[in-house]
Amino acid sequence: MRITSWNFLHGQSLKAGEKADISGALALLECDLLALQEIDLHLERSGNSGQPSDIAAAMGAVDWGFAPTVHGTPGFDWKKVSPENQKVFTGRDSAPQGYYGIAIASKVPVKHWLRLELGKAWIGLPLLVANEKGKVAPFYVKDEPRVALAAVLENGWTVINVHLSFVPLVNLFQLLKVTRWAKQVERQYGTKIALVGDFNLPWGIPTRVTRWKRATQALTYPSWKPAISFDYILLRASTIESAKEVLTPGLSISDHKAISVDI
Repeated sequence: MRITSWNFLHGQSLKAGEKADISGALALLECDLLALQEIDLHLERSGNSGQPSDIAAAMGAVDWGFAPTVHGTPGFDWKKVSPENQKVFTGRDSAPQGYYGIAIASKVPVKHWLRLELGKAWIGLPLLVANEKGKVAPFYVKDEPRVALAAVLENGWTVINVHLSFVPLVNLFQLLKVTRWAKQVERQYGTKIALVGDFNLPWGIPTRVTRWKRATQALTYPSWKPAISFDYILLRASTIESAKEVLTPGLSISDHKAISVDI
């Protein structure tokens, strides 16, 4: 099984004025399970498309799940997700309109979908954000609510997808909350765990503050000249030997490179 994690930047092309070739990118990644961060569902900036279902169809996934984190566009006009939408939407649900969040699409059937609320920082920070020309520029961004999305697979693995806060210390608190939850999921479902996503923590910090092991070493940001990694695939010490990192191609979508492992 090839697991890929990708901060998708709502499918934004790095080539000014060009439409992103998402199907072409997925063909190059050749993954069996794709964990996506920064994905839109019926937002104007991404053509009002249902990105989770479109991506699942393009890669031939049998299941997909979307966990909305905000209603609206992060960094601009958004509000908290209403209690009835604090769930995992799948291909069997009527998807909400105008949301942003994280998703998983899988060719391996999913037995259970799980969601964990991680909260948010009370403050924001000036961040370097990719613009329509594929360049980065400083922009003050208010932190939004964060969640963890888990897919319990039929093959005995569970993949937990996260996009942690960019605010220091808050992201560490969220990471520790997720790893505690992962242990509960591991016991409850008798499963092996892969913890993936954009942790917003450089220099391998996630492995230094937890007992989880890093399965990927690739630098991921910025995608056109990677110099640092905020993105990880973490495994337990008992399963790390089963994973082999796969080098992913450079893609003209997003300011993050995708990362992959074969298990």
